[in-house]
Amino acid sequence: MKSSAETISKDEGTESMEPNDFSTPIVSEEEAENGYMNDGTELPDEFIVNRNENMNPLLRSPATTRTEKWTKESTTREISNGFITWHPGWCEYQYNISDYYFSNDSISFSVSIGYGYFSISVAKAGSSEQTIKADPQKWTRPGVYGNVDVTKYNVKKYNGAGIYIGSTTKYVSKASSTYVKSRNK
Repeated sequence: MKSSAETISKDEGTESMEPNDFSTPIVSEEEAENGYMNDGTELPDEFIVNRNENMNPLLRSPATTRTEKWTKESTTREISNGFITWHPGWCEYQYNISDYYFSNDSISFSVSIGYGYFSISVAKAGSSEQTIKADPQKWTRPGVYGNVDVTKYNVKKYNGAGIYIGSTTKYVSKASSTYVKSRNK
């Protein structure tokens, strides 16, 4: 049997969600799309995204407002301790370079590996706080390495009145254990 927060009417074939489901955490759109909470912790296995928070209140109506209930189905490791993308500080290969220098500051940028864009943070190119070795006898370029996990979610959509209007599947990618190293041509 469904909880009191979510009911299914078998006579009408419609599903609805009560607006105040206190047992399921509410997550912002940004957190859901990034794959982690703003404090860096993992997303819960099930959560609600209120798509109305960035909408002009004067434009809201049951037809235009929307709430989504995300349920985690699976997580797959797409890249394991491997090359993810090129470091944004270098747009081409270099020859006769023995070291690349990075500051302790970080830079964030977006990357796509087929399931949409996700954000990565790595050391920023610049001063000599960190040094990455390179082979001066080869053409090299700094690359970003690490793990990429893709999480599959079943997303049920509800209109402003809490009536179920459909579902979809969404994939959220997330990088972890990222680092920079030189890559040869």
